[in-house]
Amino acid sequence: MRREEGFPFSFSCKRSGNCCAIPGGFVRVTSDEAAAIARLLGLELAAFYARYVQPDGVTLKDGFGNRCVFLNDGQQASCSIYEARPQKCRQWPFWPELRTDEALRQLVLRTCPGIEPDER
Repeated sequence: MRREEGFPFSFSCKRSGNCCAIPGGFVRVTSDEAAAIARLLGLELAAFYARYVQPDGVTLKDGFGNRCVFLNDGQQASCSIYEARPQKCRQWPFWPELRTDEALRQLVLRTCPGIEPDER
């Protein structure tokens, strides 16, 4: 179990893939992250942006069912770009907004089987 100070839960990934399929969720990528993902996929940067990034130039496009386009389904879900995944994904579920947004935190607690809330 992983813990981080200031968060009212601990986490151990169960590979459900639910974190990559939260309704209304989105992932922004920096230009460095986009370049790293493009290299991993063997794509030119322009091709990566055209295929995987929204017209805003910073948000990844959704895949099937509004899930992350890089989510591989299966009994144990996986990330097809795990080695080059964006920082936001690396930080899951220790996002600053989960300290302050109670509604979002409750959604995440219901969604992710790897999160164990602290006993109160």
